[in-house]
Amino acid sequence: MLHKFEGVFESDSLQFGFKKNLSCSHALFVLSQVTDYFVNHGRSVYIASLDACKAFDRVHHTKLFNKLLERGLPGRIIRVLIDWHGKLFCMVKWNGSFSSWFCVKSGVRQGGILSPFLFIIYIDSVISSLRLSDYGCHLREEYVGCIIYADDILLLSASVTNLQKCLKYAVSKLII
Repeated sequence: MLHKFEGVFESDSLQFGFKKNLSCSHALFVLSQVTDYFVNHGRSVYIASLDACKAFDRVHHTKLFNKLLERGLPGRIIRVLIDWHGKLFCMVKWNGSFSSWFCVKSGVRQGGILSPFLFIIYIDSVISSLRLSDYGCHLREEYVGCIIYADDILLLSASVTNLQKCLKYAVSKLII
């Protein structure tokens, strides 16, 4: 059924995680091409690495569903996702004791078939925002200021000052 909504789940070309025929080696290739380009032109490239730890657990449901709606996913499917995520309850087992049940109010389901696609939609706006901000590296007219593989983010810039701005901006967009 996902193939019917392929367009909804498309993401930026700088997002390499959870995509068919792309792997970490493709992201590393882009990184090496960018650094080679700058070095060969007598310039430096500065890199900051961000790990959006536990990012799957921090996806804000309302923001996610709004992003899906903006991308054109039919309302009936979004209502199913809202229902599916809104009825998730967990308990903790520790040393043979169980906690009370509690409602999970954020995150996408670990191991769920849809979860990687939902996460890509959620994180894709970080790349879009960085593109619009113009922070980071460019190769001629092409923006290459960030490379994302799942929840690992590399920010690239031709100056330390610009990298600091890029980092501050990206972190502000990642706050969930």
